[in-house]
Amino acid sequence: MNQTITFYPEGNAECILLELSNGKRMLMDYANMYNSDNRYTDLANEFDGIKSFEVVMFTHPHEDHVKGASDFFYFEHADKYKSDSRKKIEELWISAAFLLDVKPCEDARVIRQEARYRLKEGKGKGIKIFAAPNSLCSWLKDNGLSADEKDHPIIHAGTLLDSFKHDLGNEISIFTHAPFSEDADVTDDRNEPSIVLQISLNNLIRNTNLLITGDTPYNILDKIVERSEGNGNADYLKWDLYDIPHHCSHTGLSAQKGDKITEPSENVKQLLGKYGQQNAFLVASCRAFSDINGDDDTQPPHLQAKKAYQKYSKNSDGTHKTLFITSEYHGTKNPKPLRFEIDSNGIHEDIKTYNTIINSPAPRAGC
Repeated sequence: MNQTITFYPEGNAECILLELSNGKRMLMDYANMYNSDNRYTDLANEFDGIKSFEVVMFTHPHEDHVKGASDFFYFEHADKYKSDSRKKIEELWISAAFLLDVKPCEDARVIRQEARYRLKEGKGKGIKIFAAPNSLCSWLKDNGLSADEKDHPIIHAGTLLDSFKHDLGNEISIFTHAPFSEDADVTDDRNEPSIVLQISLNNLIRNTNLLITGDTPYNILDKIVERSEGNGNADYLKWDLYDIPHHCSHTGLSAQKGDKITEPSENVKQLLGKYGQQNAFLVASCRAFSDINGDDDTQPPHLQAKKAYQKYSKNSDGTHKTLFITSEYHGTKNPKPLRFEIDSNGIHEDIKTYNTIINSPAPRAGC
């Protein structure tokens, strides 16, 4: 068995495709930022040959994680979204906060309406809702549905989704780190209730772990580390690939950016140092650092954050782990999708696709 995971260059936006050896696919976020600009991948064209995805997960409802979804996916709740050219979603995964959002952007609104339709008219078929805040119970009652969460496909933080709890096959298990129910009520900050998962891929005697973080801020990561360690779930913090949160913003590390480097919280230091495995990879889905327009440009990525990831996630021999920036992969003018292969030897960069450009592995970040 072997799998692939691909990160697409979309600037400060995210789209990740996991493909399993059994042919099933899990898409994590979909933000198609392409507009005749070669710095971005046209996801609609990239996925043209795919008819459906077994799972499509939206970590949270910000536009940079959902843009173009209303034009791309087949949605059951309205005829206008049912053309044959649209891609079907066998199972939709969103947070309770996404379901309850009252002022989402247009693409997020369409996804929200589809989730509500699958809960009500579909009686929970083809949907998973992550977390169960009090406001979800109120919404269920207001919509004439049972307030008992056992009657709905609700997934709590701390739940292990194995092959009995998903339709992706027995080579993958998924541990749900977040959102926590207390953070999943509708809030002004849509990043806090992002879905955070450890995806474990099994190949013979080796498991490879991917940590998917959305735009989760450091205070939620602090809680994830604290609760996982306290509840005997520390193994689910291990990662061979770390999806750097929030487009390499300092907010995934600390409240303060810092002048030269962002000093992570103690728990985030633990997450990066103790739980990052030897020769693991870090990936930041963000614009190129060369696109930063001086000190007045406050948007991510932040150089101080990049330095922190390099410093606090070193290998046991002191060397840097490889850190990739999606919008810099194979050049900043026309970056290529970043693809990894996972097999019995672990995870490694797929360089076969671009072997006419690169004849040897990329140097480690910071070297």
